[in-house]
Amino acid sequence: LNNKTLAQVNARPTDSPFWKGLMKTKVTFFHHVKFLIGNGTSTRFWEDTWLGETPLALQYPSLYNIVQRKEDYVTTVLNSVPLNIQFRRSLVGERWN
Repeated sequence: LNNKTLAQVNARPTDSPFWKGLMKTKVTFFHHVKFLIGNGTSTRFWEDTWLGETPLALQYPSLYNIVQRKEDYVTTVLNSVPLNIQFRRSLVGERWN
């Protein structure tokens, strides 16, 4: 994992079949566990279940689709005023001139 958490790594073409299989199941795993956030440095704001019964990405899919940094941690988002969260502009419903 090279000092990364399981949530931060992805499968590569050169990985073993076992590792690739583990990477395929990790999304399902993370959607079925809850995290104790403590100081928030290892719990992902959008993709981990820490507030409610499902990840915020599933609770608020429209926001998740336009957030710029999907893998930010709770501490990164909540330790500033205003909140450290940035969205890209949505082009849905806009007209082009």
